[in-house]
Amino acid sequence: MVSPETSSKEARLWTGLLVAALIYSVCGIGYHWTMGFMSGHEFRQAHTAIVAHYIDQQDNFGLLYEVPIFGKPWVSLLLEVPIYEWAVVLLSRATGWPHVVAARTVTAACFYLTLPAVWLLLGRLGLPKPRRMLMLALVLCTPLYIYYSRAFLMDSMALMFSAWWLVAFVRAMERRSPAWLAAAVVTGTAAALIKSAVWAAWLVPGATYGAWLLGQDLRTRAGWKATLRTVAWGLATVVVGLVALRAWVAYTDPIKAAHASAWIFTSKNLTQGNWGLFELKALFSAELWKNLLHCWEQGIMSRWLVFAYLGAGLLLPAVRWRVLGTAAPFFVAQAMFPFAYAYQDYYFYACAVFLVVGLGYTLLGLVDSRLPRWVVGVLVLVPFAGQVRAYWQDYRVGQSTWHQGGYSFTELLRDYTPENTVLIVAGADWSAVTPLYAQRRALMIRNGLEHDRAYLERAFKDLEGEEVSALIVFNELRQNRAFINMAASRFDIDTSQPTVSFHTADIYASRTYSKSLQLILQSTRKYPQLTLPPGALSTEPVKGLITFPPEMARSSFPNLSPAPYQANFQFGLDWLTHGRIAVLSAHPDADLWIEPPAGAREIRWSFGIFAGAYEKPEARTDGVEFNIYAEQPDGQTRRLYRRVLDPGRVVNDRGDQHAVISYTPQPGDKLRFSTRPYETTAFDWAYLIKIEVK
Repeated sequence: MVSPETSSKEARLWTGLLVAALIYSVCGIGYHWTMGFMSGHEFRQAHTAIVAHYIDQQDNFGLLYEVPIFGKPWVSLLLEVPIYEWAVVLLSRATGWPHVVAARTVTAACFYLTLPAVWLLLGRLGLPKPRRMLMLALVLCTPLYIYYSRAFLMDSMALMFSAWWLVAFVRAMERRSPAWLAAAVVTGTAAALIKSAVWAAWLVPGATYGAWLLGQDLRTRAGWKATLRTVAWGLATVVVGLVALRAWVAYTDPIKAAHASAWIFTSKNLTQGNWGLFELKALFSAELWKNLLHCWEQGIMSRWLVFAYLGAGLLLPAVRWRVLGTAAPFFVAQAMFPFAYAYQDYYFYACAVFLVVGLGYTLLGLVDSRLPRWVVGVLVLVPFAGQVRAYWQDYRVGQSTWHQGGYSFTELLRDYTPENTVLIVAGADWSAVTPLYAQRRALMIRNGLEHDRAYLERAFKDLEGEEVSALIVFNELRQNRAFINMAASRFDIDTSQPTVSFHTADIYASRTYSKSLQLILQSTRKYPQLTLPPGALSTEPVKGLITFPPEMARSSFPNLSPAPYQANFQFGLDWLTHGRIAVLSAHPDADLWIEPPAGAREIRWSFGIFAGAYEKPEARTDGVEFNIYAEQPDGQTRRLYRRVLDPGRVVNDRGDQHAVISYTPQPGDKLRFSTRPYETTAFDWAYLIKIEVK
């Protein structure tokens, strides 16, 4: 057993070490704090982030929340009670911070709030306060607790509640205190609902302590009543959490099971497939252990250091059982969920603290040994050096990436397609990166399902009434013409060649937007990683009459009322940023048809010409004609309004223009809003802001 005595000199050393470790931790966690790129299993962080995005967008703080990545119904992938996401959204609203910054703040705060619980648990193990500082310094310097304590993940919140649950459990069992029992119920239930796999790792030391208490009852022959009381108190600390978790599973499993592809995330499939729950055979797999040991080296330190210091601890009689007891949950957690730990290093966030504390006991055993003090000093510093080396060799490299996240094509789609349109994504499995950064709902075809025609028919049929703005195919799937053509046959997508290409993906835009996206890409350097196919703009764009389904029109044209039912824009439909609003590009020739409501009395139309079209005297527009026509089924047409804007010569024609036109509809009227060149089409960069017919 470690001596409880510590000299004032030793206390000062541990204090200095803790301060240095805290500074190191804060600097590491805070590095690239505002960077949009979410380094470290970005696919999983993107899933959490997209949940938060739609909670915020829809102001939906209920349990039935959207995760719109698997197609309709959008509510299909309910993995966790979104307590973490609620906290992120509320903090973002309170501070005005972007979600990613709010998420990092919540994550880091939860990590640091875990440390007092670890401090109290170490005290319960009889460790003097100065020596607890050594343990906390090791935790603070652990690469996992730097890298993933800034991630858009709920693991740190689950860890915090799990650690405090263990504190409350121990105090409740010791004192039989209703207050501590209530604390255990609250923290355990929160941990179970946020991420049950994290809580499971902390149930191991809890169960071990409970078993020790039962053994004590038996050894002292306290009687069956005392034994039953111990069992009852122990169960009372977890039963509410377990029942709440079971209720959540019962609530969400049928929703996932009924979905065309989200069924793979039911609790049974997750535990057996993704987690490998108690797949003991897997522990004899060389491949699995290769991955587990790689995760150790990424997130903790060299495997050889781990084995060396654990072995040394087991050879030191004074700390042998402390080393074994505190490190054991680290190994038990991997045995419980071998697949999850082997292939997702962030899972170690739940249990690395146990191993680190076990190594800390080895260091204390060395401190109390008769080895020369200079040798002890070196041996104490070596694990810290191993932690620093592991972080800088791996995690720090990813964290140093200078990138705001997503791809060039997600920026393009976010900037120039309507917000309510849908993406179809294949070849990226269920990674939410594309829909998150494009800020669009998506039908993501999970790997393998691109060959399942029955599934594709169902998934595509579910999208009826939605406007699909683009099909995105990644990697090898770019050559799967059967899938690409099938998607094109269901939606208005020209797949003769990609609209634009990225080095890992081809993007086929809807016919409505393809030409305008190509024109935008040709005229800007904002998306340097995108390329146009050969001959994309070698010919004059061809006019095409586009008819909009009602639901699509309402979602795509929020500033037009009623929504249009047809359009014919020579250069394609294109939404551009104008100040703080999005406007519809109306470069001549452009025509938009609206069916006026019965009893309409006036037309309100806001429009204009972009300043860049007339600011240069040597290269400016010679005017654009804005017209409104009422068209009859028999072909008769009457003009209701005409205005020529020539902002190069007429100052009053500059900026936004607002017209109010009295109008009495005739039976069968269809309104056509059009732009035409006054003389030539050069620099005729017209736009439409709003149309109201009422």
